[in-house]
Parts: sequence; structure tokens; C-alpha cells
Amino acid sequence: MTVMTIVASIAVLLHLLVCLILWLLIRFDVLEVKGTFLPFMLLVPVWGPLCTVLLHTRNTMLGKRLATPTLERMRVEDQERRSVLVEDRSAIADTVPLEEALIVDTPKQKRSLMLSILNENPSRYIGLLQQARLNEDAEVVHYAATAMAQISKKEDMRLRQLERAYEKDPTSDTALAEYCDYVGEYLASGLVQGHARQMQRQKYADLLALRLNRRFDDRVARALAQVRIDLGDEDGARSVIDELLSRDPESGDAWLLRLSLEASRQDGKAVAEVVDEIRRRHVYLGAEGRQALRFWTDDGAGEAA
Repeated sequence: MTVMTIVASIAVLLHLLVCLILWLLIRFDVLEVKGTFLPFMLLVPVWGPLCTVLLHTRNTMLGKRLATPTLERMRVEDQERRSVLVEDRSAIADTVPLEEALIVDTPKQKRSLMLSILNENPSRYIGLLQQARLNEDAEVVHYAATAMAQISKKEDMRLRQLERAYEKDPTSDTALAEYCDYVGEYLASGLVQGHARQMQRQKYADLLALRLNRRFDDRVARALAQVRIDLGDEDGARSVIDELLSRDPESGDAWLLRLSLEASRQDGKAVAEVVDEIRRRHVYLGAEGRQALRFWTDDGAGEAA
């Protein structure tokens, strides 16, 4: 190896060492130099590192400090926010309730509405679909009937699945609760009518009673009392309501169930006695409860008039 080769190797190593030191100083914000200047510093021996130092000196003396990364990021984010287009909601202002659309829109618009419902989630529009089955447009009626049939089939399949799961393990409280709650949701959906609805109500009452026998729960007891009222089982409903009131004499929900029971019996005297008892005890009722109470009072009748 010649002397010139050794000298050149040492010079290159010294250059790389200087570049490394300068890079570390830039990395820790000691030197105010942009990172894009690094290739020039590395590829131009002597003058590259020297220009880097001179550039730092110039920036420091003239007070032209580079923007911090945080400020630069804020600037970029602000530009991005400004570039986002504001959603045009003018079309939303022109929308009308779906129920009204079925009445006032043209046949073409009604059919378009029904198709959009079918393509979305028909289960969300059960009430609307039931109304649509009475529409004067035969095609709208067809769409509604088709959607209702699909929903009913899906709900029936789910109901059978939960029923089989419960029958497979009748001692499971979880299987019983899931099956029972789904029967209640199925009834509330309005998908089942007539004799089939009455049968499902009876099944729901039996499942609720079974749950209540295993473990008393206020919510389950209130549901059982209401479904027995709906079934016309006055004695069964009264028994559950009495149990609720014995556990919590100030339960507003239980007193409203008692009021509902007496009203279903069409016993005006009993209704008046329940209203008086609620007032005497100063039972707390929610907004809906107070409205139900006013319905059976003279004040409520006066307001309605």
C-alpha cells in the first residue's frame, strides 16, 4: 500500500467522522440546518462540512431559525383541514318522514323508497312496511309484503335456534334468558298477529314465570305482570303485582301496573282507589307515569278538553 493510499484513506475516515459528528449535532437540534443539506455535506469533502457550519452560523446570526417539527406538522394539518370539503346537507333539508312519503309521493318515488328500504336493513322499518302493505299502489304493497316475509323468516329462524338451544340445556339460565328476551322482542316487533300472537304471548308468560321462579328480578316480574294483563289473566297479574309491591311499596312501575290491571277490568271504582293510593303515598312516577295518572283524573280530563 502506497503512502498516498494511506493518506487518502485517513482523509476519508476523518471526513466521515466529521460528517457523523455534524449529523449528531443536527439530529439533536444543536445545528440549525435542514436535513436535506446532509447529502451535500457527505458527498463534498471539506467544503460540505464547512458549508454546513457556515449555514448554521448564518441562521443563528440573522435569527432565521427553522420552524420546529411541531409547528410544521400543525401547518400541514391546518392545510389538510382547510382542504376538506364541507358536506352538502341541502338535500337532507328537503327530506320528509317516510310515512308521509308513502302518502304524498308519486308512485315512482314510492317504489324507489321501498327498494332503498329493501337494500338497507328492512328490520328497522317494520312499522313503515306494515303501513305500506295497505298502500293503494300494488307494486309498493308487493315490495312491502316481500320485505315482511323476509324479515319474518329471519326472525322465525332465530327464534327456533334459541328455542333449540334452550331445549338442549333447559337448566341453563343464560339459554332461558336469551330465548325469553327474544320472544318478548318478537312480540314487540308486531310481526306476529292473531292467534299466533296469542300463542307467543302465552309462551312468553310461561318463560317469564320460569325465570322468576329461579330468581326474582324486578324487570322480569314487571314484564310478566304486563303480559298476563294482556292475556286477560287477572289473578296471575295481581299475584305478581302484589309481590312487587310487597318488596317495594313505593315502586312507581308496580303501581302503574296495578292501575293498568284495574283499567283492563273496566272497574272505575278500583281505578279511583289506586289513583288515590298513589297520591296518598306520594309515589314517584316518571313523565310517562304522570301522564298515565292524569288520564284517569278529573284534572287530566279537563286538560284534554
